[in-house]
Amino acid sequence: MTIDTVIFDLGRVLINWYPYKYMKEKFGEDLAEKLNKAIFNATEWNLMDKGLLSEEELWNLHLKRFPDLKFYIEHLKSKVTEFLTPIEDNIKLIPKLKEKGYRLFILSNFSKNSFEAIYKKYDFFNYFDGMVISSHHKTVKPEKKIYQILIEKYNITPSTSLFIDDKIENINTARELGFSTIHLENPLELKKQLKNMMII
Repeated sequence: MTIDTVIFDLGRVLINWYPYKYMKEKFGEDLAEKLNKAIFNATEWNLMDKGLLSEEELWNLHLKRFPDLKFYIEHLKSKVTEFLTPIEDNIKLIPKLKEKGYRLFILSNFSKNSFEAIYKKYDFFNYFDGMVISSHHKTVKPEKKIYQILIEKYNITPSTSLFIDDKIENINTARELGFSTIHLENPLELKKQLKNMMII
């Protein structure tokens, strides 16, 4: 099988995203569990990624819902973009893939403001031929619709494309649509996995 296109998720593939680890170190495990459930694992986070709720609306909603957690919520709100830093070992692979002639794309669940912040900050995005960000299209992975938007917008052939994501539910949808996949459970395994597939 010949692969000519590589499609990346962002969070935990190219961009660090570990708010729980930060909260556990900063506030302790019990409070980290409570905040994680209240904020990052709440259904509203998915609505924000889907572009149906703004960042400001999300944080205001949490402040009203959990007034006793106000200090922590406001602290986390101010820290979100700081959590979003490049996974340098994986970013270094991008120009190598480009040199080999692969078409490169991003398919990611991301809120508008956070995505704009990292897009302006990091120049590795320049290597990509295109991207589909969930909040811009009102649909999120693992919904098939967002994959189909990517396929149609950039004339992608799933059978010659590799999709890389950290979440198994997103991988499963990609497989249903005919993509080759890498389920990246450990971001530091990316180079090894690409070598195993003879992509690099």
